[in-house]
Amino acid sequence: MRSSSLALALALIGIAAGASVSRGAAWARPTLVLAPAAVGAPVVGQRLTALHGTWSGAAAISYHYQWYRCDSSAARCHSIQGATAPSYKLVAADAAHTIGLTVKATSASGTSSAYASVVGLVAPATATFISTVQPLITGVVQQGRTLQVDNGAWSGSPTSFTYSWSRCNRNGRICARVAGATAATYVVTVQDVGHALVVLVTASSNGATAAAISAAATGLQDGTSTTTTTTSPSGPRNTVAPTAVGSPVDGGKLTATAGTWTGSGTINYTYQWYRCDTAGAHCSSIHGATAGTYKLVARDVSQTMALTVTAKDTVGKANAYGSLVGPVAAAGASLIATTQPTVSGSGATGKPVTVSSGTWSPVAKAYSYAWQRCNGNGRICVPIVGATLATYTVVAADRGHQLLAIVQATFGNNSAKTFSKSLPAQ
Repeated sequence: MRSSSLALALALIGIAAGASVSRGAAWARPTLVLAPAAVGAPVVGQRLTALHGTWSGAAAISYHYQWYRCDSSAARCHSIQGATAPSYKLVAADAAHTIGLTVKATSASGTSSAYASVVGLVAPATATFISTVQPLITGVVQQGRTLQVDNGAWSGSPTSFTYSWSRCNRNGRICARVAGATAATYVVTVQDVGHALVVLVTASSNGATAAAISAAATGLQDGTSTTTTTTSPSGPRNTVAPTAVGSPVDGGKLTATAGTWTGSGTINYTYQWYRCDTAGAHCSSIHGATAGTYKLVARDVSQTMALTVTAKDTVGKANAYGSLVGPVAAAGASLIATTQPTVSGSGATGKPVTVSSGTWSPVAKAYSYAWQRCNGNGRICVPIVGATLATYTVVAADRGHQLLAIVQATFGNNSAKTFSKSLPAQ
């Protein structure tokens, strides 16, 4: 009775101050950590899949989706009736359009929205070229800095590419072409501050063409960047990524290392652990898991685990992301990874990178490999077709992404898989 009376009194105070109860609780609404994405080949008849991104919050979070059909400049977007599922099958009406996605994250304390970069232009089913990996912009979105877009990846082997940069609103919508910006590189101007930038990459060969819009690179109101996830111009700078160390098995414990940072004065670290699916996507913050260690529970089995470290100095703060760990094995599993495999190499285009086998209990007798291309934070990973050896040669489409390998170990009739640490491609 006493607690309910206190709650009522607090609510009345909020109303008297001119704020509703729901608005007073807005401080605890879900907070976006890693933006949503729409993945899949943008071609009629194929399916796009929504990745709701990574969110933090004090309560359980549910996700709601809305897909949009937009014109080629990501303006004049209209919600697609009934397209509210986590996936969307592209239809003939989508051809030559871009597709947008909004994700709403809802907890007991309120709702927040976030926007995925648009994908497209949607190709007809008979297209000569199909974009299989969305082009990516790398660099810091800050006045005077140079950005570069890669070509993404294509089926059909185009032989040449052209580029057209556009300036959009902060959500990557309503884009207008930047006059004269037709190279693979672009120097950020004062007009770009507070906007997102995208590039329309057009692939060509023997008279056939197709175009794909890049993922958006977003600048802040002061011209700093949100595309560089491990650094902040006004806070600590991460030089060695954080790690999560430990055997990924139910009942085991993972231990966070903050990595190496430079900054102003004393640097303090906070931690958040996440439970993700087997592709390192659909990550949800684990309530209360904010210590430097995390004990794995039954709910984590078959999932991958992620770690975010926030560093704060006397000037500001910045986030950095540890490599995925897992999938988590069940207690009593017959084959368990005891040391995470590592990837060695420079990550430079045209150069090889090699994954180790890690260590296993009992000692495995055979190994196989499947390389993955992930986003810049080492999340949302997709297989690289045909990359099934311990060594992989980095290609242009990998730039700006993280590379890792899923190592499968075999001992007798038993087999198990584990993610390697990730390596940034350059």
